[in-house]
Amino acid sequence: MTLHLVIDHTARPARFGAAAAVVARRRGARFMHLPAMFDLAAHPDAEQYVHAAGGLGPSGLYFAERMLGRPIAAAASVVEILSEARQVDVVVPIHPSFGQDGRLLRAGALQAGIPIDEETAVPEEAEAAPAHARSSQPSRAICLVGREHDHRNVYPAALASLQDAIAALDLAIAIRFIDPRDSDAALYEDAAGILLPGGSDMGNVPGQIRAARFALARGVPVLGLCLGMQTMTTAFAQRVLGDGMVNLAEADPEARTKSFVAMAAETTADGSAILPEHRTGDANVDLVPGTRLAALMGTQTMRVRCNHRFHLAPSLRRDLQEAGLVVSASSFAGRVVDAVEWPAHPFFLGLQGHPELTPATSAPHPVFPAFLLATRDKL
Repeated sequence: MTLHLVIDHTARPARFGAAAAVVARRRGARFMHLPAMFDLAAHPDAEQYVHAAGGLGPSGLYFAERMLGRPIAAAASVVEILSEARQVDVVVPIHPSFGQDGRLLRAGALQAGIPIDEETAVPEEAEAAPAHARSSQPSRAICLVGREHDHRNVYPAALASLQDAIAALDLAIAIRFIDPRDSDAALYEDAAGILLPGGSDMGNVPGQIRAARFALARGVPVLGLCLGMQTMTTAFAQRVLGDGMVNLAEADPEARTKSFVAMAAETTADGSAILPEHRTGDANVDLVPGTRLAALMGTQTMRVRCNHRFHLAPSLRRDLQEAGLVVSASSFAGRVVDAVEWPAHPFFLGLQGHPELTPATSAPHPVFPAFLLATRDKL
């Protein structure tokens, strides 16, 4: 069997492993990868790919999973890769920009008598401009909150899922990237819809909340993913409670009213944990019959990738539901709210999980086409 190294000089976390995945598919080989190091100060979301079995990895593995049609396993050691290469052909990306080199693999393969070959990844071609269909200048746009650089170069899954849905529906919709640190509300004036993505940078929270408050006030369709669900629920809480100081505990530990609190804080009388401290991996959540989300999925349960440490504060749940917010999915015997919606709004749907991380094919998760179809009256 052969160990094939793909030397990839990309500096974009969003492309980690992508070129090697193409080679693995072409060769019918197994894809494996070594641990990597990222500058998380510059790219906080560089390691936000969620492994199906749990744990986090380089965000670019989204494309590897999409290319190969199966979830990608966690990083392997040199010993594990060499052991596998004794049995099957193995393709491994080597990313010098992310602290990787192939010296130990080369030496180990030589010592073990494993044939080894190498190729250098072809430099990436320029990417297309923000997606649109059939019109070079659509009159209105979907506002994707987050810097374009981050969506294209760091965490690509939300943008790719939105583009997949636009293509599937053949809609003339432009995507406009809105930096969440820009406080100019005029940026949303002609928005047909607003997508609030996930992410680990708490500096984006105030901007996401502003966007969600705009969507609430103007009836603009809004879809929230993980952190986006938390910020849109917080905006709803600020609105109905008349308290602009409601905030996520993760973003503002001193907030007077905390909308989302640590799951680790949920304990029994003897101090035993009720919920996991950090929930990652594929999970089944229970859908509530009669909700928009249940109708979209057509099932009683939904499997979704999860990556979160915080959940909707139990102390707020009753007040929010009395104000009209509907819990449309939950887990852990109802203790964790996995989706919310507001039926009085044209489209107000948030999911605690990551529906964008279901990339085995280019078919978008049902929430993305539903969101786009809800924007048609705004186009």
